[in-house]
Amino acid sequence: MIERLPDWEQRLHDYVAGLEGSAFSWGRLDCALFAAGAVLAQTGVDFAAPFRGRYQTARGSVRALHRFGAGTLEATIDAALRRTPVGYVRRGDLVMANGIAGVCTGATALFVGDVDGAPGWVTLERGAWSTGWSVG
Repeated sequence: MIERLPDWEQRLHDYVAGLEGSAFSWGRLDCALFAAGAVLAQTGVDFAAPFRGRYQTARGSVRALHRFGAGTLEATIDAALRRTPVGYVRRGDLVMANGIAGVCTGATALFVGDVDGAPGWVTLERGAWSTGWSVG
């Protein structure tokens, strides 16, 4: 069972703040690695270690999830974390919206992406989330 570290809130804040201005990049900063990095920051456990650095394209990410993960992003997160109803997701937990993984920040979730063509964060409200996972 993965558990959050005592200082998880500061560690998560530092992780996200350290990515400010970073551009989306397959195999470096995509939704899977952003979400896994948030789990790593909070727990010290890197469930993406087997496929981290093994792809550089969207197609490569699919192959890596099949070869090193559980087949899909959703199944890979399922293998690492316990699902929780979206209504019970809390800050720091992972969520999925439209097949993209993100991190709950409270009433919204943070997703790595582009905003008006520039690197940035995309936020979506709870009503847009389809799946949730408890981190610790």
